[in-house]
This record gives sequence, structure tokens and C-alpha cells, in this order.
Amino acid sequence: MTQPADQGKTTGSYHAAESEPVVAVIRKAVGDQHFQHWFRERSRFSVTGDTLHIYVPNPFISNWLLKRFRSQFSMAAAALLGPAGRFELSVDESLQTAVVSTDKVSVVEERAVAMPPVQDQPVVAGAVRSAAKVAASVTGVQSLAVRPANRRRFRQFAGLMSGECNDLALMAAQQVAEFPGERFNPLYIHGPTGVGKTHLLEAIYSEVKTTHTSLNVMYLTSESFTNYFTQALASRTVPSFRQRFRNVDVLLVDNIEFLDNKRATQEEFLHTVVQVVEHGGQLVITGDRHPRLLSKHREELTTRFMSGLVCRIESPSEETRRRIAASLALPIRESFTQEALDYVAIKCRNNVREIQGALNCLHGHYKLGGKRITVSRAREILGDMERECRRLVRISDVEKVICDAFGLTTADLRSKSRRKAVSCPRAVAMYIARKLTKSAYREIGMYFGGRDHSTVVAAEKRVQLWIDSDSPISLPTSCRGRTVADVIHEIEERLLSLAL
Repeated sequence: MTQPADQGKTTGSYHAAESEPVVAVIRKAVGDQHFQHWFRERSRFSVTGDTLHIYVPNPFISNWLLKRFRSQFSMAAAALLGPAGRFELSVDESLQTAVVSTDKVSVVEERAVAMPPVQDQPVVAGAVRSAAKVAASVTGVQSLAVRPANRRRFRQFAGLMSGECNDLALMAAQQVAEFPGERFNPLYIHGPTGVGKTHLLEAIYSEVKTTHTSLNVMYLTSESFTNYFTQALASRTVPSFRQRFRNVDVLLVDNIEFLDNKRATQEEFLHTVVQVVEHGGQLVITGDRHPRLLSKHREELTTRFMSGLVCRIESPSEETRRRIAASLALPIRESFTQEALDYVAIKCRNNVREIQGALNCLHGHYKLGGKRITVSRAREILGDMERECRRLVRISDVEKVICDAFGLTTADLRSKSRRKAVSCPRAVAMYIARKLTKSAYREIGMYFGGRDHSTVVAAEKRVQLWIDSDSPISLPTSCRGRTVADVIHEIEERLLSLAL
């Protein structure tokens, strides 16, 4: 007989009575017909901690069910265990006997093999984990047999490199983790991508879970909040949804900008924020911009964010980037020289992810050739990355640099004037805009005073002729006496530094 529902014990099996909670929830999530066809007499279920385990006979069926019923399994786990609930789909070879006795299994395996592999799915939602290494090797996921891939590892404060770019946010996050609900409530952290916002949020989660074990801590993205709310509306379980989210002690929400234009979800989130904060709970939010710039959010929501502490994380300074690069390079330090490492820190100016990607790229070439990467080799390898950065230049960036170089205003470049002092810089601007932004001729012409595309084509040919003939600049500016090619090269370098 199957055991009653209890944490850490089997709570249901393929032959369990329909009245058992886990089986009933699975049946409701996938539908009675699907349950009879795919699960009855060929699967079993158990609950351990915050995980719903679903066991099937072999990897082929596992892959097929994961693709077909992923969202239903997630809903079932949430219904059983709350928002933090997750599922694992695993292989139990002892069930193979029950399946082989039917004629349907061959059809199931043929269909499963014919299906493409499941890709680009969120790891946290669930993962296939084989009970035997041999079975895992059939599906090409040997590593999953050792450790479940869906168990997220939350980062800690010790792994975050501090600097002027994030000192205030780091201090505030540490205070919040030490005194949840008492300091800086709510705490709103914003900044560009890849500067450590999610890292701080995960560190708060790890610290609170360690030092305040009695508190109910919830970490999720605003997309997950939206999905849970949508599911609650569809299944008419909004009261249960509200009970789960409004009774937490620490609520950590990442990427709040996802709620743009979602009026119903914003209203629900507003009530959740009010309930959590006014009852002594701690709220921490991250976003890509200041609350005042969340123009597609309700004003009541943005003013709530601003009522606590708003911190901005800037892109790391060069000194901070050097320390970050040195830290990230520790496991692969033999791959490159110190000069190459410094070069990476200088060139990758935006965020940590760029530094990590550059180091991985250099390490890959080291493994391929077996030669330590020097700074000259690093320049060569990362040249493609620099060229990619050039494509991020906007027409407005070109306009600004041209105006600075030739002492003009934006109104001058966009005017109808045909004076040489204006027309020549305008032609150079069109040439560079076409080269670096890859914008259409018509788009460039419209930007510079509503001109026709043929004007841009003519300007491009004229500037190219100046370059080919090595013509000097004859305008009364700081560029006077220098060749057009030299001036354009300097402008492109300045634009590259802006893009970086």
C-alpha cells in the first residue's frame, strides 16, 4: 500500500487511490484522460521538502512528459507546496516491468525519440534526473545523474566585489539582511544589466535564510509573480495566491520592469507590497531604471518604491574591474599573462558578464593552442568583440561627436545650410553613421534634416573619395591640417569608447 502524504515519504504511486492528495493534484493538473493514458500504472509520485518527485520507467518517456506537461507539473508543485514548490522528473527502472507489459510503450518510445530535445527551458522549473548513470547516458545528460540541475545555488555577499560603483547598495543590502523589516524598507536597487543587482538579491536571500531561520523568505522575478497570478485567475484560486504572497516576512523581487503595462498584475502587486511592508515584512526590489522612470507603472506603486531607499549600481570602475577579473581568473590563471588580464579589465567596461565572457574566450583559445595568451594575442582574439561594440553606436552618438570635433551644434548639422563649414562635417557624419550604425540611407537622411537617401549616398561617396586621395581638412577647426582619414579614425575611436 502507498504511504500517506508526508514530507520525505512517498505520497502517491501509479496504483494509488484517487483520493490521495498528490495523485489528485496531478490528475487535476494534466486532466483525467492524460492521467489515464500517461501515468496510471506506469508512474509514481513523492514529496520531499519543497520538491514534487515524479518517477517514470525510462528516459524516453521522461523526455516526452517533460516537453508535454512541464507547465502542468509546475502548477501541481505550486498547488501542493506553495510558490517555492518545484518538481523533478526522474527515472525509476523498477517501473519498467509494468510498462513493458503493455503494447503502448513502443509507441510512446518511438514518439519520444522522434521529438527534438527540450531546450531553452528555465532550469528552476524542473529537470530530468535519471536514477541510473547508464540511463542518463542514453539521453546525453550524465552530469544530471550526479546532481539535480534545477537546484539553484544562491550567491552570497562574500562573492561580490565592492567598489565606488556599488558601495551604497552593498551596505544597504547587508543592513537589510541583518535587520529585515527595520532598515531601508522597501529597498530599491537599479542599474544597467550585469552589474550585480541579482547577486545582491540572492545574497540577501542566503544571509536571511542562514541568520533568521524562522523567517519566511521568498525570492522570485516579477515574471514569476505575473505567471503565478495569471494561473490563480485561471484556476480561480486567487485567495490561496494572496495567502502565499502576502504572509511572507521577506519578499525579494527581481526585474520589476517586467510589470510594464500589466495593469491588473500591478494592482495585485501593489496590494501585496502594502500588506508585506505595513505588517513589518521586508521588501527588496531590483530594476533597470529609477522608479521615476517606470512610466508604465502605476504611480501608487512607484511612490511606494521611492518611500524607502533607492540605490543605483554603476558600471564598475577600472580598478574594480581589475579586481573582478583577477577573482574570476583564479581557476584558469595559467591561461594568460598579467598584461592580458589587465587588457581585459580595460576593454570590458560595461559589466561583469563581459569580463567573464572575455576570460572564457581567452581560456578556450589557450586550451586549443596550448600557448599562454599574451596581450597582443588577447587583442587579436577579442577584436571581434570590439567590432561588435561598434555596432552599438547610435546616429545620435555620431552627431554629438561630430559637433564636438567641428565646433557645431545639432541644429547646424540638421539645417539646410550648404556652407562648407557645415556641409563637410555633415557629409562626414553621414559617412560614419552609415559605417558604424548600419542604418538605412533613408533613416540617416531623415535624421540629418529630413534629407533624401540619395543625399546620404552622395555624401558617402564624397567622403570615401577624400579618404582615398588622402585629402587634408581645410576647415578652420582644431582638425585643420590633418587628413580626413586621420580625423575619421579619431572620431571612430571616440565613438567606440562611448559604446564600450
